[in-house]
Amino acid sequence: MNKLLLAIPDRCTGCSRCVYACSAEKEGRFIPSQGRIHISQFSLEGYSVPHICFQCSNPGCLPACPAGAIYRNGQNVLLVDEEKCSGCGDCVDACPYGMIQQDPRGLAYKCDSCGGDPACVKECYPRAIVFEEEDEDLHRLRNLQLEAVGNGASPEEKRHGLGLKILAEARGRRGAISSPTGPPENKP
Repeated sequence: MNKLLLAIPDRCTGCSRCVYACSAEKEGRFIPSQGRIHISQFSLEGYSVPHICFQCSNPGCLPACPAGAIYRNGQNVLLVDEEKCSGCGDCVDACPYGMIQQDPRGLAYKCDSCGGDPACVKECYPRAIVFEEEDEDLHRLRNLQLEAVGNGASPEEKRHGLGLKILAEARGRRGAISSPTGPPENKP
């Protein structure tokens, strides 16, 4: 069974260490705007929502790419072949979660789970981001997040809309903060 990279918003402190770790891993320097993970901060509500590519089973980005630059690898992760990417942005428009963006050259980029060793997971102390085999609780949480499609034209607007829906769902539980995979592990 393949592992699943998933965010558990109820655990997120909004520290953004995952975003910095991601940009350092992928860009070689701290450029949060070019990270493959993003955080929607809802400061007044005391809630933060991490956004990670869902590696959708029926992705909109894959068929949207006229150049065939998006493909799925053996670990079920959607990747972008920069050599084939034309920079048209069709995949960006097709992703309802705002998880594909274009770099300054116009080339598409997205989360690739760091080849199976995600930098964001290693940096997340409260375990708001996990990379685990999917169990019933993670499956349920993932499906809830997949249903909360964001609205908007830009990736930022889509992520914000998704974050608002996840926040509303969390508040709908009457303020009860759940931990679908148990409490965070204590780290030394």
